[in-house]
Amino acid sequence: MQIRKGTEADIPAIVELLKSSLGEGLIQKSERLWNWKHIENPHGASPVLVAEEDGKVVGVRAFLKWQWAYKGKILQAIRAVDTATHPDYQGKGIFKKLTLQGLEDAKKDGIHLVYNTPNDNSKPGYLKMGWVEQGRMALKLKVNPFAYKKDKLPVIPDQNWVRLSAALPQFSNPISNTGQIHTFLSPEYISWRYQNNPLFDYHFLSDHRSFVLFFRIKKHSFGSEMRVVDLFINDAVFDLKAKKELNRQFREVSKACFLTSASGRHFELVGKKYPVFGFIPVVNKGPIVTLRNVGLPDSEFNALVEASNWGYALGDMELF
Repeated sequence: MQIRKGTEADIPAIVELLKSSLGEGLIQKSERLWNWKHIENPHGASPVLVAEEDGKVVGVRAFLKWQWAYKGKILQAIRAVDTATHPDYQGKGIFKKLTLQGLEDAKKDGIHLVYNTPNDNSKPGYLKMGWVEQGRMALKLKVNPFAYKKDKLPVIPDQNWVRLSAALPQFSNPISNTGQIHTFLSPEYISWRYQNNPLFDYHFLSDHRSFVLFFRIKKHSFGSEMRVVDLFINDAVFDLKAKKELNRQFREVSKACFLTSASGRHFELVGKKYPVFGFIPVVNKGPIVTLRNVGLPDSEFNALVEASNWGYALGDMELF
């Protein structure tokens, strides 16, 4: 069996392997999704490793590139995401071989850390390979009992992406003024992540001048969820009038949703910029976050293990 770097020529076989190993599930597998996620990413193309036997791709491991800004430094990170082993080859240690080779390659390529949000089944394997558990993501929640099990979807305001694109350079993440870790922001990143996402339909609230709030609507058995994934502000003009307009637009959408959610860390740090979320306190009920040091001094990595040093929004950590 050969472990080698994946190429674009492998993509059809990789997609078929993902389907045969994982099924379609909630996230459909396709070449379009793979290309958007692993090639078009403005943070950089994903390092991909495949296991090959007799000319057949029987295992794959992809690491999504991400850039985090922290104390004037850009942290080069990868997220352990798409991985699969053909059903006929499971139990032969392919996952571990691909992961360890990926870590070795990452160190040579100047990557600082790996992060991911494993489930209960995969977490023990990561911990054995040197990952460290940070804890569960904090969430800020708003509940509207009047929308319980209501089928009516919220009315989405006009989505003029062309107009918004012209305004994007004016906006910044309010976290950038707090010193906490946040995604390195660019208009290209925002367009890639939300406008051109082939997996989910993302929407925005904005006055095209002082704020833009990105969200998506997710259907549940209990009704709709408004998932607030990012909030960007133009501090120079975000005043009381702008905050009232953000609240107005937010109410129009959230009133049709039983649940509204946002990152607890983001909300705790810049809650005054957020629309009104109600009285429910921040709760640590999100996915478990794990980290793996690759190329940082221990003192710098240990600081990253502390959740209090992070200011991620849901859009930074959402699986896609």
